[in-house]
This record gives sequence, C-alpha cells and structure tokens, in this order.
Amino acid sequence: MLKNLLRNAFLLILALTMLLAGCGNTAGNTAAVDSGTNINSQLIIKAIDVDQGDAYLIQTGAQVILIDTGDEKYREGEHKGETNNKLFEALDREGITHINKLIVTHAHADHMGCAAKIMKKYDVDEYIYNGIPSASAHFRNALKTAKARGVNQTTVQAGDVLDFGKGVLFRVLSPSPQLVDKDTKALNTGGKVNVNNESIVGILSFGNFTMMFTGDAEKDIEKELLEKYGDGLACKVYKTPHHGSHTSSSFQFVKAVHPEWGIISCGKGNSYGHPHKEIRNLFKRYDIKYLTTAESGTITIISDGNTYSVTGEQ
Repeated sequence: MLKNLLRNAFLLILALTMLLAGCGNTAGNTAAVDSGTNINSQLIIKAIDVDQGDAYLIQTGAQVILIDTGDEKYREGEHKGETNNKLFEALDREGITHINKLIVTHAHADHMGCAAKIMKKYDVDEYIYNGIPSASAHFRNALKTAKARGVNQTTVQAGDVLDFGKGVLFRVLSPSPQLVDKDTKALNTGGKVNVNNESIVGILSFGNFTMMFTGDAEKDIEKELLEKYGDGLACKVYKTPHHGSHTSSSFQFVKAVHPEWGIISCGKGNSYGHPHKEIRNLFKRYDIKYLTTAESGTITIISDGNTYSVTGEQ
C-alpha cells in the first residue's frame, strides 16, 4: 500500500511539473507570435515641447534615443533670440544622463540646433544623420563635437534598419541613395538643394504598433515614397511633417499612411500659422485625432506592442 501511495504521489508531481512547463512555453510562444515584442517591455515616446521645432525622446527599456533637438534659441515671440533650454529641462525631468542614439533628421536649426550641446552635456554613444554635407554652423559644430568627444558617427539612407532594442526597430525610408548623391554633388559644386527633402523619414515598429517619423519632408518626397512603398506606409501614429505645413501631408500620402493619430510639433502662436488650415481640415476629413505641442505641451505615446495611448500635458 505504501508503495502504491509513493508511486501515485510521484506520478502526480510529474504531471504537475509537465503541466507547468507546458504553460510557460505556451505563454512565451504566444507573446512572440502575437507581437514580436520583448515580454514586459514598454515603449515610451515623447514629443517634447521645444517651441517651434522638433525633439522626440524614445525609451525602449534597452536604449534611449533622441530624434532632433529643437533650436538653441527661441525663434520668435516674446523670448525671440533668448537661449531655449526647454529640451534640457525636459530631459533632466526624465532623469536622462545617457543617450544611445542621437538622430538628426536634417540640417535645419529647429531640428538640430542643440545637437552639439546635447553631446557635450550627456553621454552619447552614436550620432546619426543622413550623410549629406551642409554649410550650417550647427551642422559643422555637431560633427566637430562628435569627433572631439569620441561619439560614433553613422550615416543612414533608405533601406537601413536601426535596432532600438527590446523589439523596437526603425526602418529608414528616405533619403534615397540617389537623393544623397544628387544633393552632395550639388552642394560640392555650389548648387542649391531643398534641405527639408533630405529629412530622414522612417517607420518605428514595436509589435503591432507603428509610428512614422518624417522630419520636414515635403510633397515631392511623399510622392516618391508612395510610388515605392504604397500601402506599406500605413502607421498608427503620424509625426506630421514640417510642423503641420501645407507643403507636406498631401491628400494621397495621408490616405496611404491612414493614421489614427497625428502629432504636430510647433510653437504656440507661431508666425508660420502651423498647423495650417489645410492639414487640420484633412485630418478632420479622415477622422484623424491630433495633438499639437503648442496646445498640449509635451505629448506622450505609450505602447506595449499591442495597445497604445496618446496624452498631452494640458
């Protein structure tokens, strides 16, 4: 009888062990199939209110990424010409001391004016840009600072993929190699280029969540992207290009992206009129919800790879 009791107890323990092991494997495989994300990871994206400019802080749990830096001085309004520390104040509030990737979309001051200062104040591993030269003092200072501080310099173009860690990827859609070559040759021979169209455009993906980053890319680039990627441009969230200017966000492009949310970085009461009425009406037509940093302050997007939320400070 004792022998039977021991045998039954052993079989019961073995069955429970197999059941628990099986449950663990099933849960892990399901997570991988459903979202492709790292279990228990969370993606946080902040469209930082830097007045009239762009700055996006991305935290994946493995890396800290900053896309654009805003300008080092206020561009207009009552504080015009004064030092603009809004980005640094925001990063300090977040407790940021180390930045894995500093990405500059293009060589305009409202997107990279603080790049050199960022590399001087924070521990930056890698400086990423489009590889196109510029006569801009901010551009030259950024490269000079990166070299002086031992920051790795990386150039990207369409087809490259950046790994942000924890299953978060950034697929570069533009600039194309042809555009990089054309504008580089033009600049080296004294020609003119459209710097906005040199912007790094890409799709950030995390499981089922996607967000398009656009810099200041205008309608000519949107047309090229439509021809090349078509329905592959669809994203949940749309970083509205050029601060909501009518020079971007063509009807066809927004229709292809088909976002649920639009994020617009612009300064309150800016003299450009951003976001333009045409863009506001277009978003209304397609039932696209949107927030602007001018009205909502810093905008926070949080995703677990399946669901996501969008909230403003105000």
